[in-house]
Amino acid sequence: MRAGIAAFAGGVILLYCVGEIPPWPLPVIALIMGCLLARFLSIALRPVAFVVIGLSTGLIWAGWMSSERLATRLPHALESGTHLVEGYRCSLVSPGAYHSLRFEFCVTHWPEATPDHPIAAKRLRLALYGAEPSLVLPRQLQLKVRLKVPHGSVNPAGFRYETWLFRHGFDATGSVREWSEQSVSCGIHCHYHAWRERVAGGLVDAYGGLESYPLIEALLLGERRLLDAEDWSVFRKTGTSHLIAISGLHIGLVGLFVGSLVAGLLKRWPGGPGARGRRRLVFGASLCACATYALLAGFTVPTQRALVMVAVTGLVYLRGRQSGYWTAWLSAVALVLVMDPFAPLDGGFWLSFGAVAGLIVMFSSRIRPPGRIATLLVAQLGVMAGLLPILMVLGLPFSVSGWLVNLVAIPLMSFLLLPGLFLLVPLGLLVPFCQPLIGRVLDMGLGGFMSGLSYVANQSPEGVVLSAATAGLVGSLVLAMLFPMRWCTRGWLLVAMSGLLCGQVLALTGSGVEANQSVAVPELWVWDVGQGLAVTYRDGDQVLQYDTGPGSPAGYTAVKDALRPGFRHTGIRDLNWLMVSHGDADHASGLDDLFDHIRVDRRSSGEPARVEERAGPDAADTFEGCRKGGRLGRSRIDVWQDGGDVSGNAASCVVRITRDGYSIILPGDITAEQEQDWLQNHPSRPGQHRIVVAPHHGSKTSSSPAWVRQLAPELVVFSAGYRHPYGHPAAEIRQRYRVGGARTVNTATSGAVHIRLENDAPSVHVERADAPFWIEPPPDQCPGAGCRVWRAGPAVLK
Repeated sequence: MRAGIAAFAGGVILLYCVGEIPPWPLPVIALIMGCLLARFLSIALRPVAFVVIGLSTGLIWAGWMSSERLATRLPHALESGTHLVEGYRCSLVSPGAYHSLRFEFCVTHWPEATPDHPIAAKRLRLALYGAEPSLVLPRQLQLKVRLKVPHGSVNPAGFRYETWLFRHGFDATGSVREWSEQSVSCGIHCHYHAWRERVAGGLVDAYGGLESYPLIEALLLGERRLLDAEDWSVFRKTGTSHLIAISGLHIGLVGLFVGSLVAGLLKRWPGGPGARGRRRLVFGASLCACATYALLAGFTVPTQRALVMVAVTGLVYLRGRQSGYWTAWLSAVALVLVMDPFAPLDGGFWLSFGAVAGLIVMFSSRIRPPGRIATLLVAQLGVMAGLLPILMVLGLPFSVSGWLVNLVAIPLMSFLLLPGLFLLVPLGLLVPFCQPLIGRVLDMGLGGFMSGLSYVANQSPEGVVLSAATAGLVGSLVLAMLFPMRWCTRGWLLVAMSGLLCGQVLALTGSGVEANQSVAVPELWVWDVGQGLAVTYRDGDQVLQYDTGPGSPAGYTAVKDALRPGFRHTGIRDLNWLMVSHGDADHASGLDDLFDHIRVDRRSSGEPARVEERAGPDAADTFEGCRKGGRLGRSRIDVWQDGGDVSGNAASCVVRITRDGYSIILPGDITAEQEQDWLQNHPSRPGQHRIVVAPHHGSKTSSSPAWVRQLAPELVVFSAGYRHPYGHPAAEIRQRYRVGGARTVNTATSGAVHIRLENDAPSVHVERADAPFWIEPPPDQCPGAGCRVWRAGPAVLK
């Protein structure tokens, strides 16, 4: 039976590893064959049949649910113009970047829909720009909205917003143009969100003025809308993000507290129920308390997962531990995947069950538990060892100081801060005259906690990134040191694993892992950074970075979310030359973050002063002007800038890279006037493969007819945002290049573009071509709705 449960979980996970929904006959036939095998095989071979049944059932379940979710996505035809929708807010309103308010909206009616043209989209992620932060939006609304399909940047590594939207069930994103209160059908889901908002409103009225209120709301309601980028930086550096997300720790504490209270009362009940009855009452009370807290916290995916694990643990408790720890763990995994077949796309799924697995490994084989301090140490080190390889596979850095911080932070949060919140906050709501005193106590406790974390974060080194193999060896070595076994056996095991680890380190050191990996063929990466530009050129082990992409006030930068993960993925450790075309934010954001993590040998820019100002005080006088070129490996780098008194787009430093019959032009945001001057100074050479990154993202003010005609590029790449208000690239510019014989690629619809300068012709690969089924393919890759087919390929769980 355990094999079947594990196979079901494996079938669900397999769908996301392969990245394609298989044709339905394949898993159905496998299921039928499994049932026949179970009927006719001997008892000894019956587990094979259970594996086939479980695997096919998991694949069918996840594939069917994924197909249903894809079917409700907004049609592309509705991306133009504005549309009326009616429904209710199904989240609290959060402050956003660019003076916006953001919320989730559940649609109950599309007035524009007809029987011939139904609209299935039900859940929207919306932003209202220009509204006052104090604006109180009604719950039931009629909105005029501008929408687009779920879309985000697609690069070879890093965060994928499109995956996040699919995982959380959003059918479209957009902005609100007009709104008005509207009475709509309000079912149980609507009333539930209204109840949560009333609770949140009561908290704001009572404690909203406290400095620690954002943390109070996060811990009690699971709402992290008021935590800023600096707070998350502290949590990330100290490895304490899990303490803020309501998960197994918080819900488990509620269950443990209520269960202990009920058990204590039952012991004092003369003539009460027997041992079995007491267990049932304790379990029922704990589960009800956990469910109530999960509902209060929004019944989000982590709370659902924690609730399932509490329920399974309670069932083991009722059975007197007859089921075994691993059976309970597998049952919890399977139940979570039945409730939420999209869970494998969430890193929290892997981290939660990985942490529990580490604890089972550490404590299930012990005859008696160690002392309290030893238990805490073993548990923390075991969890750290179990999560280390998972973090590396997920592409997340490992906090060096995190395990030590958690030794203090977890007990502090578990036994002081959370119980204090659960007791003091309701007391203040029930006895209003106590609120000032309670507010001071909460500010002292939570403020001191955050101050301590901030101090440690400022002293902590950056997170460690290892290869998955090295992380697995380190984690196994730690587990072996902690595992209860004979010292002689442990000694041989430690020697063997230490030898493997040393061999791995020596192999990595010998291959020059700290230096840039060398490429046999020169290559160009045009990263998918939205409305902005970031281009990487590699020749051998030499790297030129042209621009660093955009950023936003909310903390997003292309450097953090696209370039640094992309560099790790492609083996880039440092930059030989950084060229920032000019000082606009969509070309020169995230420089301070880049310099903190990547060594840069040479820095140039068309606007050195503006770029240095963006990079921070440490970058003063480190950028040279756009005056002289140089060489990068076997490639020649020519630079040019308008000699007049220009600034902004017109001051862009234009780079031309030439090598073995190739000419690559990176023009920044120059206008038609600078294009003409550049052409006069750089006559085209016949017989070259010319690759052009379109100036100014394909704007009408650039890519003049003379520019297109004289360059006659073979390939043109537009770096633009998807359906951005600027409308880049302009349709007439795209057509102008195509008439001139160029192949055009747009990062907005194709993802990152990878170009290899082969001997005969450039080879072009776009990231969306290999993206999994929940990410929109490039427009010329999948012209029909039925072109998704089963394919064999590497794992794409990303």
